[in-house]
Amino acid sequence: MSIRDVGGRPETSGPEEAYRPAASQEPPRQRPLWARLAGRFEWLVDDGRFRLQTAGLTALALVTLLSFFLLPPRTISIAVDGDVTTVESRAANAVAIVEGAGVELKPGDRVEATGDRALDVRRATDVSLYVDDRTLALRTHAVTIEELLLEINIPLTPQDSVIRNQRFVAPDAPIVPAPALAALLQPDAIQGMGQGVGLAEDEPVALEVRRAVPFTVVENGQRFELRSSRETLATALRDVGVRLGPGDSVQPPLDTELTAGLEVRIEHATPVVLTMPEGKFILYALSPTVGEALDEGGVDLPASFRLDPPAETEVSTGLTIHLVSVSEELDLEQERIESRTIYRTDTGLAWGESRVVGGRDGVRFRQYRSVFEDGELVSRELVEEWYDPEPLDRTIYTSAAAPPPEVPAGLEVVRVLRVYATWYSPASAGRSPSHPAYGITATGVPVTRGVVAVDPSAIPLGTRMYIPGYGYGVAADTGGGIRGDMIDLGYPDGVVSDWITGWVDIYILGP
Repeated sequence: MSIRDVGGRPETSGPEEAYRPAASQEPPRQRPLWARLAGRFEWLVDDGRFRLQTAGLTALALVTLLSFFLLPPRTISIAVDGDVTTVESRAANAVAIVEGAGVELKPGDRVEATGDRALDVRRATDVSLYVDDRTLALRTHAVTIEELLLEINIPLTPQDSVIRNQRFVAPDAPIVPAPALAALLQPDAIQGMGQGVGLAEDEPVALEVRRAVPFTVVENGQRFELRSSRETLATALRDVGVRLGPGDSVQPPLDTELTAGLEVRIEHATPVVLTMPEGKFILYALSPTVGEALDEGGVDLPASFRLDPPAETEVSTGLTIHLVSVSEELDLEQERIESRTIYRTDTGLAWGESRVVGGRDGVRFRQYRSVFEDGELVSRELVEEWYDPEPLDRTIYTSAAAPPPEVPAGLEVVRVLRVYATWYSPASAGRSPSHPAYGITATGVPVTRGVVAVDPSAIPLGTRMYIPGYGYGVAADTGGGIRGDMIDLGYPDGVVSDWITGWVDIYILGP
């Protein structure tokens, strides 16, 4: 049994051969007797048109009668729209069998024999195609969109786009969209597969061929002539491989409709690292210099700051900008300045007399300016220095007269004191020889000749003196029993003291 196309050519352009039904492939048969008789009968009628019409009707009637009486009925299974129908038919023509079974055939549908007693109705797909400002209504057996366009001689360029049911698809995508997973899970999902899952009954597949248009991209000063069939500038730039990053400038805006001849200007931002006291940030700069980039980025600058590198530095990829917060502080230091003691002679003073003039300690103030960067001290300089009060030197005037005979010549005597003098040694100090401080004075020196124990409130430690009958001594020790005008003259162990306890005039020496 042969394959038959039902109907004629769709309402569209293209070669007529693409829509012409296939010719029958059945072999020619011997003309039957009734046909030959009918042919003879035609010549008996004078009117030529009448003769032809009469012959046709007669032949059809004879064929019908012979088929009914001579051909036995056959059981035929017909697969159509997902169902299988079984009919009894004496007809020899596949289309007649299908239509006799009550199946409506539309233009472009095919009836195919799939066995000796089996027919399959192949439905054509309804397609609405919008291309080149015209809409075509088609019925086709093409599987892919590309095949359909080839059938009707619609060429595609690599930049053209195909839209199926309002979604971009590849040209080699199937005409009928694949069923969604949710649709496949429905019990009746298989029904209607011939018409396309997800389409309403008799609803055509909507296809659109969108032609590419030329447009120009000026990217960082470099000019490119490009083509795209996308709807907006944003999708067109993605389509042609122009990648945009954070901070890039695009004119006109990305949501602009793509039209032929559109000129697009793109400036790519340069990423730089900005370090601030609160952390690191990425700054995308279109401006040429560091200072302008910070202004452009709306960076909140501190009241006082330093830029590293400077503001006029050219921006480049990988650049790190340090925004250093700078602050200053003034701090004040004060220091006590002790007055100096100056010794001078006075001819008006008798030997052993002295006179003290003036003398006070002062306070020195120093003010410093400290500079901090990001909280770290980087410099400190003296701004101002003054005294309040100023220190005054103390002048001690001593006698210029000749000393008594018992005083060695050349001594600078600043004072004569009358004191009660005793003597002591390590053994008489009251400590055991095994004591760690045995024989050690209050100033840490060992007890020996020349060490004098004094009351520091009367004679300061370190005072040099000359004691007649004993010699030179230094106030280097203290004692519990030494009070006021008393001194204790030191001797080492094993030396017999030659000192006689009693009152004596001692001579305080200058430094």
